[in-house]
Amino acid sequence: MAYDRTNWKDHVVERPRTYSKTTNSDNTETFTPSPGEVIQQGTPQSATNFNHLEEGLQHYAVAFDMLLTIYQAEMRQARADIATLQEQVAALSGS
Repeated sequence: MAYDRTNWKDHVVERPRTYSKTTNSDNTETFTPSPGEVIQQGTPQSATNFNHLEEGLQHYAVAFDMLLTIYQAEMRQARADIATLQEQVAALSGS
């Protein structure tokens, strides 16, 4: 299964972190976001997008584990081959 990459975009507005204040009848205040014009619509932070990210990380983790296992097996085989060659050289030197 191919990894479906999300091209993340920041949400960019004219006036970030700007709010309008309304005084309520009970003397509490309500702050409402007032960002102005949306310059760039950001990528939604959704379960679908985050799950794609998680899936991609899982694929890389599995690939890394496979690569490491193959490397370790090849190193064990190389050490065994070296030991065999050393024994053969020692046997030839002793004759």
